[in-house]
Amino acid sequence: MASNKRFLGLAESIRKRDKQVFDTLMEFEKTKRIRTKTRMNFTIDRGVASRFKKYCREHGYNMSSKVERAIKGVIKKE
Repeated sequence: MASNKRFLGLAESIRKRDKQVFDTLMEFEKTKRIRTKTRMNFTIDRGVASRFKKYCREHGYNMSSKVERAIKGVIKKE
């Protein structure tokens, strides 16, 4: 009983200190997988989106990977 109380106290302190870590652990408990990616929404020009989608399809690229690489390139330059 005391160990349960101690465990719950520890879990609560982790949740308060780092919610993202706690949520990741809860997701792992449910799915047995840890997701390291997050979904984002962008609004971009319709024509650019269409051409990008076609380009990726024709070259066998994953659109998300290409966008992620481009973002990393921008961050690296700053």
